[in-house]
Amino acid sequence: MRVDEIMTEDVATVGLNTSVADCARLMLSKGAGSVVVSTDGGPAGIVTESDVLRAGVASGKPLAEIPTRAIMSNPIKWVRPDSTSRVAAQKMRDGRVKKLVVVDGAEMVGIITATDIAFHISDVARGVGQMVELKEKWESDRRFR
Repeated sequence: MRVDEIMTEDVATVGLNTSVADCARLMLSKGAGSVVVSTDGGPAGIVTESDVLRAGVASGKPLAEIPTRAIMSNPIKWVRPDSTSRVAAQKMRDGRVKKLVVVDGAEMVGIITATDIAFHISDVARGVGQMVELKEKWESDRRFR
């Protein structure tokens, strides 16, 4: 399956100077595990839930005083929308990340996560199981022998 078939198109984004507190609020309101940090219309980095937790504990500062640029991961790890989910999974494994920004040319068009790929694999496995059951029913039905 292609990345653009299972990615999330509505990506939560913030600016470089957005506070980590506002970043966390956006993640909570969108139900997202990350936000992409944008500059000049393009992705500059990514902030995950783990980054927010680390920033709060490591700095000892209020999250409202920390800009996202201070904690974002960059450069971003990315994948093309026409790549397969297998290629995306390989990039995640090689880059030791759970999220990839989906980029078409210079434009961000979505995000794909390890969870997206896991659900996709689960759906495929379920479909294969149903096909095997149908085959067994077909083969066991005496009318078709």
